[in-house]
Amino acid sequence: YSHLIKKVTVKPSNDRYDFYDTYRKAALLYYDYKCPKSTFVPFYSYKPQYAHMTTDQKKYYFFWRDEIRHGRFIKTDRAYIYLAAYEILNLPEKIGKEEGLDMLIKLWKAYKDDFPAINTNFSVWIMDYCLIYGIPCPSEKLNDFLFDIISAAPFKEFYLSDLNSTGNGASALIAYLSDYDWRSSRYAKGDNSDRCRMHLENAMHRVFSLLLSKSSILSGNVTSFTRTAFPESLCTHSVKCILEVEYCSIAGSPELREAVTAALKYTENKLRACLGVKSRLAVKNLRDDLKAVIDRYFASEFERLKKEKERMNAPEYERLYDAPESTSSLADAIEIERASWKMTARLVEGTETDEDDVLHSSVFERAEDKTPCDSVDSGAEKNNDYSSNQPKTEEYTDADTYGLSSEEIEFLSCIYNKNVASAIAIAKKNGSLPDVFAERINDAFSDNFGDVVIESDGIGDYSIIEDYSREINEWLLKTVK
Repeated sequence: YSHLIKKVTVKPSNDRYDFYDTYRKAALLYYDYKCPKSTFVPFYSYKPQYAHMTTDQKKYYFFWRDEIRHGRFIKTDRAYIYLAAYEILNLPEKIGKEEGLDMLIKLWKAYKDDFPAINTNFSVWIMDYCLIYGIPCPSEKLNDFLFDIISAAPFKEFYLSDLNSTGNGASALIAYLSDYDWRSSRYAKGDNSDRCRMHLENAMHRVFSLLLSKSSILSGNVTSFTRTAFPESLCTHSVKCILEVEYCSIAGSPELREAVTAALKYTENKLRACLGVKSRLAVKNLRDDLKAVIDRYFASEFERLKKEKERMNAPEYERLYDAPESTSSLADAIEIERASWKMTARLVEGTETDEDDVLHSSVFERAEDKTPCDSVDSGAEKNNDYSSNQPKTEEYTDADTYGLSSEEIEFLSCIYNKNVASAIAIAKKNGSLPDVFAERINDAFSDNFGDVVIESDGIGDYSIIEDYSREINEWLLKTVK
């Protein structure tokens, strides 16, 4: 999917007259002209030319132009920006194509926030400049504000054409095809922003590879357009031309947008788990194959990120006492305890304790001896919480249970009582995966309660989000007979 643009044909313009020949002569004359430091003078012109400026405006323009050529983007006005861009577009014999592209990008990046009106024009001019001179989309240089570009560009496929580069391609597709802007998340800001961007883009790159490889988008939806290059600019006859472009349109069907949005939210939930954030985004209708792709990516990243976070959050002196990673299993622990009790029986004189009785009281419980999940009442008693004396409701409706089945409610009860093994057994008994049960429960609570309530570490463990423990206990007391 790195070949969205199939063919580009550049033809000379059919215009017989050059309305801006005088401008071009002046631009060549003034190209190396400089002025000493000058005071800012406002300047407004729809299509600015040197003839439109006063003496003071010319002095400031030439001073400002020398500053930006040296990378100092000082105060300016929109007309000055456009006049500098016109020079780049119209003087290819003075400004090399790579140098010109670099300056157009720097101008746009430096002043896009102060002058949002330039976004649409610059998105088109930079695209046309690249198409005319055979330059690939410079997505690496545009990556910092690619979301804004995709929003402004009328021909978005150009900015999606450089997709061999993992980060840049994924970032562009996320901007174009997702209804969710991950940058708005408070958990993706500050110290976490670079890490979130890297893992979101890497995981979503795998999603896009799968989505587009199985799609007919690239083979059956070729379209084209023909138009004059550099629209709404001051363009002289020597560079004015017609562009004919054939490309694969990925305008984004509702199904495609839904799949990308769900995958992006699921990916952010994985990142939130790595960061230790309890809150989760509600994810609906995520395809199993896309979920598996994201899970595989995080399988190798999850434990490392989790340990890194725990280590960074620990006091400095605790890090000096980090224990080496253990490879011991539960069976090893039981055998160590068994040997310890044998030694105790030999050393303690007059003991009447039978060895088997001692071993049966071991704090290590074998997996095959685990009992089914405790009742909700016993869970409340264990927590010594506020709801242990609340009466149960004898009758309940589908609205009370959020439409969940009795097996799903029992699954939630087991998770609440920290009996994950029994919850997993319930799912398997019903011929389903624990993740499917957890997802259905989270969907139900998202629709009726306002947020998901079960979180998963991605490797088989489940728990109730701590912030909602009280509400879940109360809900279970009301719904479980």
